[in-house]
Amino acid sequence: MQDAHVNCSRTIGSHQFRLLVLLFLVALGCLCCGRAAADELRLKNGYLLRGRVLSDNGKQVVLQVPEGKMWIRKSRISSILIMDPRQTLIEECERRVRGGNPGSAIPFLRNEYRLSSQRNEILSIYRESLLCQIDSYLDQGKLERAMNLWKEYRTLPGNSVRDSLVREKIYQGQDRLLKFESDIHLALETNQPLEATLKIRRLLEEFPSEQRKRNRSLAENLLEAGRRLHDSGDLKSAAPLLIDAVILAPDLLSRARTAIVHCSTSGQGLTIEHARQLLPQEPAIYLAAAKIAEISGNGTERAVQLDRVRGEVGQEISPVEIRNDLSRRASNELAGALPPPPDLDLQIEHHQDRFWHDWNLPGKPPQQLEVRLHENNDQMQRILGLSSDSARWMVELHYGQTIDETLHLVPDAPFLDQDALPRELFRNALANIVGSSRWLPPWLEEGLCAISRGQLARMRDLQLLQRAHKLGNLPEITDLLDIEVAIEDELYRAACGSLIEWIICDVPPALLPDLLLQLTEEGLEQTLSAVTGADTLHELQQDWIRGKITGR
Repeated sequence: MQDAHVNCSRTIGSHQFRLLVLLFLVALGCLCCGRAAADELRLKNGYLLRGRVLSDNGKQVVLQVPEGKMWIRKSRISSILIMDPRQTLIEECERRVRGGNPGSAIPFLRNEYRLSSQRNEILSIYRESLLCQIDSYLDQGKLERAMNLWKEYRTLPGNSVRDSLVREKIYQGQDRLLKFESDIHLALETNQPLEATLKIRRLLEEFPSEQRKRNRSLAENLLEAGRRLHDSGDLKSAAPLLIDAVILAPDLLSRARTAIVHCSTSGQGLTIEHARQLLPQEPAIYLAAAKIAEISGNGTERAVQLDRVRGEVGQEISPVEIRNDLSRRASNELAGALPPPPDLDLQIEHHQDRFWHDWNLPGKPPQQLEVRLHENNDQMQRILGLSSDSARWMVELHYGQTIDETLHLVPDAPFLDQDALPRELFRNALANIVGSSRWLPPWLEEGLCAISRGQLARMRDLQLLQRAHKLGNLPEITDLLDIEVAIEDELYRAACGSLIEWIICDVPPALLPDLLLQLTEEGLEQTLSAVTGADTLHELQQDWIRGKITGR
């Protein structure tokens, strides 16, 4: 019976790098005893982990593996075996290369090669791991990753009989990139925006690092292709293009907002509830909601929605006129007509009502908020003395007592009502969930605020995380937990929100305050098993990636 091995592959961060340096120095101090020992941990579920035990406090074991270190609860371990000193971490890397998992060995070998005085002992397996991983990437169609590793491989001394074959494949990949660029240029020159989006997306699938260079062009062509389909009446095809355009370039929401709502009222794209976040008092949304209630046999809800329509258009309801008016406004704004300025009071009221409903909060939302408007982000930052985006909730305390609360806004920010506004409003509502005097760790507070935002902002989060995972720079959970200041980075905010959503997805609202208290007082790492079902942060990271990012 073969042992099942765990793939512990993950991107090496700065703290893992320091750990590897420390491990190397320890190894130097032990030269008189031979090479560094490798240990075996057999888990109760049958998995076998090989590495070096760094510590064992009776509750958990810290194991050094080629990628860094793992924390394993002692209760999960069936046995620990200290191996013969000749069995080293480098030999574990050799086993992984032979076993078809060379990528997990590369970070350790890369750093060992840079630091070790015994480079010749490492060079052969280092080259082999790179070459095997390049082959694997080429077989998977991940040309860009293969090309990047090929550059690293070519800096190493020596050669292999396989070099010429791999080099030829790399050159073919470079030619493929040039072909993609030529096809995109042709589609743009011939005014075919939909074809251009298809070509750009195919390029980005194989060359993800081109994202920044191509994002704006992709977003604008998605918008134009969506506009043409919308105006032709093909709302089913238009909806995903318009939504994707806004997710890529949030400033395009001002042009696509009404069209996205128009598609939603025809059953395409966003749900009616999510469309209401964009235009809270749009009569066509109420009309569509009434139709949904009628189909489901909910006469009471249908009557409520029709009353809302009358509140906007009067007693006489003309469904055709209402829909035509929405369609006309959508087409005009897609063509560049300026939309009416947003009603901030209405948006604030809508989001607060949503929070109180979704979180089953007691009482009613506050009726009056102190709001201060700013011309732009720079002005707001100068006044507050803090880096900030288009919204910031500020609380002034005196001896622990709140004496002033103000919501600072840049009202013309294009994505305000989907992103920063609901996030900062929810920061205020948190006091009703966890208690006004309770401090939350930054990852937890930002995560809760992130999942409170509009649907388009959360869809953008998912895209950011999927791209980061594809590029290999997805934040580690350990890094999120270590943050001690307010989180401003968009990717880290997205990661906090996604992680929190994963943790609380099955928790009934009535139990959420207790869970948040437990996470705050004991920390995620100490409550892993009870809260998430995972026994290590590494296991939680993999569960989170499968559950929320890759979907597999």
